[in-house]
Amino acid sequence: MKMTFRVVFVGAVIVFLAVVAAVVFIPGLVWNPPQTVIAHEYDDLEARGREVFYSNGCNYCHTQYVREEDTAMGPVSDGGNYAFDNPMILGSERTGPDLSYVGRKRSEAWEIEHWKNPRKLSPLSIMSSFEFLSDEDLEALAAYIFNLGDRVAAERMIRPPDTYAHTVDPIAYPLEPTASDQPQGWPTWTAAGLQEGKELYVERCLTCHGCAGNGLGSYAGTLTITPADFKQEPFRSMPDDQWFWHVSEGIQGSVMPPWKESLTEDQRWKIIRYVQQVFARPVMHDPDEGDPSGDYANLTNPLDNTIEILDEGKQIFIRECMVCHGDAGRGNGPYRDLLQPGPPDFGDGSYGDYTDADYFWRISEGVPWSAMPAWKIHYGEEDRWKLVHYIRTIFTQTEEAPPAPPEGEDFTYPEFYKESMRFPEETSFERGKKTFLIHCAHCHGLAGDGQGWDGQYLDPQPADFREMASKEMTPEAQGEHLAKVTFGIQDTAMPTWGEFLPWQDRWDAIKFLMGTWMAGMPSTDSVYDSSQLPANYVTVSSDVYISEGHTISETHGAELYTQFCATCHGDQGQGDGPGTQGSVSGSPAAFPSGMGEGYIYWRIWEGVPESNMPPFQWYLSGNDVWDITIYLKGLTGSGGGS
Repeated sequence: MKMTFRVVFVGAVIVFLAVVAAVVFIPGLVWNPPQTVIAHEYDDLEARGREVFYSNGCNYCHTQYVREEDTAMGPVSDGGNYAFDNPMILGSERTGPDLSYVGRKRSEAWEIEHWKNPRKLSPLSIMSSFEFLSDEDLEALAAYIFNLGDRVAAERMIRPPDTYAHTVDPIAYPLEPTASDQPQGWPTWTAAGLQEGKELYVERCLTCHGCAGNGLGSYAGTLTITPADFKQEPFRSMPDDQWFWHVSEGIQGSVMPPWKESLTEDQRWKIIRYVQQVFARPVMHDPDEGDPSGDYANLTNPLDNTIEILDEGKQIFIRECMVCHGDAGRGNGPYRDLLQPGPPDFGDGSYGDYTDADYFWRISEGVPWSAMPAWKIHYGEEDRWKLVHYIRTIFTQTEEAPPAPPEGEDFTYPEFYKESMRFPEETSFERGKKTFLIHCAHCHGLAGDGQGWDGQYLDPQPADFREMASKEMTPEAQGEHLAKVTFGIQDTAMPTWGEFLPWQDRWDAIKFLMGTWMAGMPSTDSVYDSSQLPANYVTVSSDVYISEGHTISETHGAELYTQFCATCHGDQGQGDGPGTQGSVSGSPAAFPSGMGEGYIYWRIWEGVPESNMPPFQWYLSGNDVWDITIYLKGLTGSGGGS
């Protein structure tokens, strides 16, 4: 056939019509995917809202289509999701978030307010205002958006893609005999793959997620997105496939790496198993570790116990161990919550039989069925032996201390501190009071008398700040105190807070310390007035607290009062506590009779501004404060509690 213009033109039209038929008409006739739960028939209001959505160009920025490679938008879209969409207009660009699964995630009223003024509810939004739409159009649009997707309001986590969906831990726990005269802690722990999981966790995860699994590792504070706290939801109830997906692929928008690049599947599952067993879903176990064996049997400390060695061991302890064991070694560090079993109390007198090998072994390998890290991963032998000296000398006191430095030489610090370090302008007495309560009072006592509840067993005893009354608040003294707080005091348990607390916290603590025990700040400076309370305490009620299923113990309140309050307020609340004797700040006033429980709770919880009375909300639980409150009601003649 001769290729004339007519033939070419007719052929082109036929090809064009064939393509249109194949691409447009035939799929529309034969496409009939099974309806999914996402799809639903639109009622009249939703149908109108859909027209408003597309007629105003919302689909130019907001797609409704999740592709295989997408994450954090929901499950991959299925043809059946669009069974009632005709035509299907899936959107052209994701300038704004994909809306496939937005239904029920926000209220219709929120959406309407957002469309009227996008920056009010989303400050960085670049969306135009749609305030020009009529109320009827906005309500219709809200109805359409509110019913998109699977319409599950409580979907807190995006489900993993098909590659990871429904995977479970493939490593079977081996069966072990239950009757044995031999310690079973280590054999069962290692057989379950948990020691390997712990060592991998310490090596790869600890610096971000922390040795307590709470997302507060030493590197975590530098990150914009805080690492996961495995002790909290949703991690406590997170299914295996979620764990494996996140560990394998990492987390978008964070520094969580895709560990599939450097760890085998088996290694990833062992890390997950360790985290679940020890942090997310812990069960109390007896470590039952027995005695040091193998390379650890009969080891003795090769390092001389010197002041310098103790100081270096202290620095490691404060940097790595204090968060669980506490700076006084009593097992009550700030991150010990929910650890099972909890860290030991080195001051309970039970360590008389422990040898160097016992300490070194546990520091190096960790303790089975516990969160105690295997520190051999991060620290060499010499550093671990320094820790042994520090713990044995200062806490368990099972090793003779080295000769103390001559008086006046127990603390040296760079001249820079004495010459240059002065209170910054933003230093705060009130913030320092909080820092002192959280980090210092348990050793130095709330009255600064060196008789704190954790420090009384220490040798040498914590400093008695009342002796500072004769000293002046000179500029040089400011630098000296900052240095002492930063570097600690040699041959004592006084922490090297420069390893843990930021500059501002240290300065605030010194502001409180010097203002209270050198300058003299009133112990309390408040006058009881039963007719006035802050609005948030007027309706505080022990009856309501008890009706909600809680219990209040006046007996426990008496114990807490003795521990935390009597040192200043005295046994009977007369303001004659032993810790105030000789204090330049004097004694608090006697408790007035008839104090209401709202007032008592308020003062314990928030403290008294511009006085020594601390805000116990940062140290005690709400239940503890109720116990003390009801005890004080009885002590002051207002009637006791239950």
